[in-house]
Amino acid sequence: MDLKPLLPYLPQAEVLPLLDHWLKDEAFDLAIHRPRATKLGDFRPPKKGARAKITLNSNLGKYQFLTTLVHEIAHLRVWNAYGRKAAPHGIEWKTTFGAMLIELEQECTWPEEYRLAILHHATHPKSAVGGDPRLQKAILSLDSDSVFTLLADINIGAAFFFKGRKFKKLEKRRTRALVEEIASQKQFTIPLVAQVEPA
Repeated sequence: MDLKPLLPYLPQAEVLPLLDHWLKDEAFDLAIHRPRATKLGDFRPPKKGARAKITLNSNLGKYQFLTTLVHEIAHLRVWNAYGRKAAPHGIEWKTTFGAMLIELEQECTWPEEYRLAILHHATHPKSAVGGDPRLQKAILSLDSDSVFTLLADINIGAAFFFKGRKFKKLEKRRTRALVEEIASQKQFTIPLVAQVEPA
């Protein structure tokens, strides 16, 4: 497969030989998809008479696109090695994706924040980049010129705005925070990687 058409979506051309190395023996189709609200990309196993397919949203920032692409290539490689015997985000996928992130860090030159974030993520891969605030923050900072704050950055007890409403952060959980809406005093959980505005 000729990967050069992906260049406008990638942070640098240096990554192409590594992508080619990972994909040279894989049979699949790759499509750039119109933006979807519920996912950044996906992997679809082959159906009868068709090949496996990876899709990625067209509106992703370059680091988000690359990270999502590596995530989906890991699914492709695990499917071709194990078929239905492996769970979608099970140990086989975590091991494969983690090894690929380490290879990505070693084979290419990256900004320090991204390099350290993918190495950290490689030790405990998540089913979604959004499950890792450190990686999400690195990607957002590299893909955007604007300054932003994640809920993970807000101190316990501090107030913040989210989607036009004012909340107070009560406690941190594994991937989410328990918060209280100031006006209604109702409690909710919000992902730690949500972008918020300090009050």
